[in-house]
Amino acid sequence: MAGGKNCSVIFIGNDYTPTRSIENVWNGNKTNWPIFSSIKHNFMVPPGDLPRRMFLSFIPPIGERYRHVHVDFVGPSIALLLMAGMLHYGHASKLPSSAANRSPTEVLLLYTVFMPIAVYILGRLAKAVVTFTEMFALLGYGLFGHVFTFAVSLLFCDEESNVFFFLCLTVFGGLSALRVALVLLASIPVPAARLLVCSFTATVQLLSLVFLHFAYMHRTFVYGAAAIQTATV
Repeated sequence: MAGGKNCSVIFIGNDYTPTRSIENVWNGNKTNWPIFSSIKHNFMVPPGDLPRRMFLSFIPPIGERYRHVHVDFVGPSIALLLMAGMLHYGHASKLPSSAANRSPTEVLLLYTVFMPIAVYILGRLAKAVVTFTEMFALLGYGLFGHVFTFAVSLLFCDEESNVFFFLCLTVFGGLSALRVALVLLASIPVPAARLLVCSFTATVQLLSLVFLHFAYMHRTFVYGAAAIQTATV
């Protein structure tokens, strides 16, 4: 197994039993669940366990304690709701001349749908042993990097300092993207494909955070300024 046993990851279901480990899948062992039962199962998360899962989304999967990847839809749903609330607040607080025409909810839905699909397709081409449900949960918990970046920047600087925003992006967004990349790294057996998939995923994840900041949270930045000036002329 690439990377050695200490670098492997195990996807954990809500009953705290491994749904699949990377090592077992490479050895040919798989667990199949009916689709409707699986969806219901992924929404059954103990409320007291959510803070720990959010914390783990920032910790690289190194060592026995942190290599477990929880598979559920509750954490990603909470991240999306928090992001939607903050982005709509930032969008409403922007100067009328700077506000983007596209709704933040629409942008979030596009990201939520196409990002897991794109990474999953790339992963399958690279022979990754991650299911779409596991990919969705992994990237969904990765959104907490966005949430904490926006929340801390909004709380302390009211999104007025770009320097403080990029500092938060480095800490929260960087740690979250690093964990996602390392999990994908452990799931892809082809060395040449690891760089492509992990680089693409981490880059898009961080660039989406920068785009959302300037398009919806920064009060004076005008998204699509060139198009607006051309239309005015």
